[in-house]
Amino acid sequence: MKQKLIIFVVMLALLMPVANTTFGQTKKTTTAQSGKKSSGKSTKGKSSTSGKASSKGKKGKGKSKKEPIVEMELPYNSNDCLFPIDIQPDVVYGPVKSPQGGGRIMEIERDAKNPYLFEVEHNTVWYRFVVPYSGKLYLDITPVDPKDDYDFLVYKYTNQYFTNSLISNKIKPIVANLSSPDSASKGCIGISEKGKAKYIDKTVTTPYCLPFDVKLGEVYYIVLDQPNYAAKGHSIKVRIHVESIKPKVIIYDTKEKKSVPAEVLLIEKNTDNRVLLKDDAYKGGYFSLVPNFNYALYVKKDGYFSVYRDFNANLFRQDSVLRINMNRIEKGVKFQLSQIYFEEGGTVLMKESDSLLMLYVQKFMNHPEVSFNIKGYVTTYGFDVDADMETSLQRAKSVKEFFVKNGIEESRITVSGMSKADIKKTSNEMIKKDEVKTVKIEITITGTQIIK
Repeated sequence: MKQKLIIFVVMLALLMPVANTTFGQTKKTTTAQSGKKSSGKSTKGKSSTSGKASSKGKKGKGKSKKEPIVEMELPYNSNDCLFPIDIQPDVVYGPVKSPQGGGRIMEIERDAKNPYLFEVEHNTVWYRFVVPYSGKLYLDITPVDPKDDYDFLVYKYTNQYFTNSLISNKIKPIVANLSSPDSASKGCIGISEKGKAKYIDKTVTTPYCLPFDVKLGEVYYIVLDQPNYAAKGHSIKVRIHVESIKPKVIIYDTKEKKSVPAEVLLIEKNTDNRVLLKDDAYKGGYFSLVPNFNYALYVKKDGYFSVYRDFNANLFRQDSVLRINMNRIEKGVKFQLSQIYFEEGGTVLMKESDSLLMLYVQKFMNHPEVSFNIKGYVTTYGFDVDADMETSLQRAKSVKEFFVKNGIEESRITVSGMSKADIKKTSNEMIKKDEVKTVKIEITITGTQIIK
């Protein structure tokens, strides 16, 4: 009977009209309504986010500082847990100003069995977070004004009766922080490795709670309370910490033999293509990758071939460096390919060559202004020069056919084989048992103008 009564109360609250109040909405300039109470104090006649300090009676004291104006507008009714704001990992949401009041439903109210709850809801905002991968949950809440006091609770979502369970205090928060603002943290609160407890009461100035373990697919609700509606706003960010793989990233100019800045985009494919890094002038550093996850990396720079790499993080468990070779788009630039395979030393390409060749197909596909020559090679003692010359030429033609089949215009490609001088040089290396080059295909840029 009690459960049915709670459900009825929730439905009734949602259907009730709210006079002269816009819950869950924050505008660029918001004035607290006359006669409305917040934390037991009247806000009559006070502007909450006007962004201008009154200059009355302050002559001779210099210009007054402008307060930051909260630009983001919160979704309607976000001060009720039925209408939470969905936030993404590693993405700052805000700054926003908490909605006025506790919403149509008062889900949170302290009792003797639950001392780590808000006494009552003042000006609350609800956030929802879906865990993208298992790890430890971290939380950053940053006030616009370090003096503003914020409290927060974190709940794990249970089922469709979640709201009813909150109202009847049947669910205990995972963590709770009711502490007073701490000057050392500049008013910031949250969940951090600096934390030493899961529950913090209002008698201390301890800004951080202990992190806790979360699993892929779990849903958590974060409710933030601000006793004073005149507060200037806050930002929020959730992070999931895992034991990551951190390769050092170097963007390398192969001609100048030095690092160069470039435009970089890194996407985490296991989390619906979440953007991890977007930088127009990335100078290198460290990528933090989740073990077993797949990633896509795009690197662009004017005057260079763009680079696309699709890789798994486990690739860097042993190799701690990710070097992105940036090749200039200049006539005469060469690419020497050794991991190309032909059947029994002949001219028919084997499937094992496809993945490497496709990287070059993509490279030239992204730069239609580039024309190039494909030259074939053989490893030979030079017993039949004419046969070697023909085999090397046919190898080049096989690679050209692969490029054309996969979308490169035939008019951009020329082919060539080894000359008699090339064969003589190779045969001498074989006879002397020197280190013999294993190049099978050499691609050379012959032009950098779009062919019409």
